[in-house]
Amino acid sequence: MSYYSQAQEEQPGITPQEEIQLRRVYDLLCDYGAKRAVLKILRPQQERANQLRSKLDDDEGADLMVAAELQKLDDEIEELQIKLRTIEAESDGLISVQDLMEALKTLGKKTPRKDVEDMIWEVDEDLDCCVNWEEMLLMFQRNIRDRTGLEPSQLFNVVQFMIFDQDENGLVSVDETMNMLYARYGRVRMEAKLKELFGDDMRETGTQGGEIDFLTYLRAVEKTQLMTFLNSAHGKAQVAKAGSARKLMGASLGDLEKGSHH
Repeated sequence: MSYYSQAQEEQPGITPQEEIQLRRVYDLLCDYGAKRAVLKILRPQQERANQLRSKLDDDEGADLMVAAELQKLDDEIEELQIKLRTIEAESDGLISVQDLMEALKTLGKKTPRKDVEDMIWEVDEDLDCCVNWEEMLLMFQRNIRDRTGLEPSQLFNVVQFMIFDQDENGLVSVDETMNMLYARYGRVRMEAKLKELFGDDMRETGTQGGEIDFLTYLRAVEKTQLMTFLNSAHGKAQVAKAGSARKLMGASLGDLEKGSHH
């Protein structure tokens, strides 16, 4: 059975690990711009503090300067964490157009406001021009169960990348994706999915293995969605109507999606 034939099979619902990571991404996207400004300072400081803490643990003779630097960093980290908690406490708990625009910009994809508004509209069940947790969860469940390649997936593709990017460095590595793909697909299909994302030659290019950025990831998943559509019953009917897959593929997947929402 081919991989794309397997993709037509019923997919399991959201796994516990996926839901935990989905909630992490949702919480990050709410008031993303304000949080990102704090996190940009906080993350390097946390990394430096961990390095100093390891140095103190490994070397009992580490000088007082190291301990003093660590104490200063711990104080600064606590102040930044208080800022984050304040942002979260004052948040409306919704993902806005501006939040999503800021996230896409961070991922290297500057997107016109109208396009981002369309991304939110695709999943905005209560039509308040924002995404709440229930809408986020429903969107994710619909996409992981999709067997047609026609489920609106623009927001899903962003969210899925951010789920895989567990250290939030703007890159997705083989190591970061492996456990979640294994839980969803099993070993055989996990390997097929890894090849989809990272190519046949998954070279170990860093401490976490081969890494790809968001734009590379997006090209890979959009190709998969198109192939899923072409191998669905509806897709085959459209190919027959058009005369060939090549003629049909002249239309964008986004155009094919339009008739499947609202």
